[in-house]
Amino acid sequence: MRKRAIVATATAAALSAALAVAALAAPAAGADQDDSPSTFDLFEVNHDWQDSTVGVEAAKKRLIPISATISDPSGVKSAKFQLLNSNTTDKVITAGAHCHKITEITSWCEALLLADPKVNLHSNALAGLWYLDVIAVDGEDNVTRSEGLQTASFGMIKRQTYMSQTDATPEPVTKGKNLTVKAQLTGASWATNTNVPLVGHQMELQYRKGTSGAFVTLKKIKTDRNGWVTTTVKATADGAYRYVFTGTRLTQPAASFTDYVDVK
Repeated sequence: MRKRAIVATATAAALSAALAVAALAAPAAGADQDDSPSTFDLFEVNHDWQDSTVGVEAAKKRLIPISATISDPSGVKSAKFQLLNSNTTDKVITAGAHCHKITEITSWCEALLLADPKVNLHSNALAGLWYLDVIAVDGEDNVTRSEGLQTASFGMIKRQTYMSQTDATPEPVTKGKNLTVKAQLTGASWATNTNVPLVGHQMELQYRKGTSGAFVTLKKIKTDRNGWVTTTVKATADGAYRYVFTGTRLTQPAASFTDYVDVK
């Protein structure tokens, strides 16, 4: 078995962009050897949901589906998918792929990669950008790695977040009087396998008049040391209040259930 050159080109649909990968010269070989490296195309991560972003809870395993089309002049014998963390070189999520032959030289390969806070996501520092690598073995046992794809992300693996029910008091309220509106934001801690308060995160207090129509943002407030956000607003008309967290590079967005307030 000999290792092959990096794939010449790859198109990663799940990355929302075409990835140009520089070709390296293949090692010299005899006329009876297959010198052409495998090529990779039509990547799909997490079925392209949420722009290839995956939220992982504090203590639950999460399966991440990944697929690609692989071609080689001598056919595709096997393949393996890897996700590599952008912050450290020693954190890898890997799984062997099941390959389904399309033609004699092309196969569609798929795998389920397991993200587990108790095994390979044991630190919150692992949230964020991950890279995709594919290793293909052709019909002559030559190996090609799609190392060029490591220059771009497959997407994000983020900590799952949660919002409590929004609570507006007093209810009912007299028109023109103050309403106190509060909610709590928590997020998955992969380090402790529990949900913990998210401190200092900006929240949007939103209001919708009546029972239908669009919400409008009234204020932006940061959570306190216990993850709570509290503010006051003037009661003007019957309507619903909610808090919205737009998320960060490391945490998923979340929205609370609304609290409908009668104004007398």
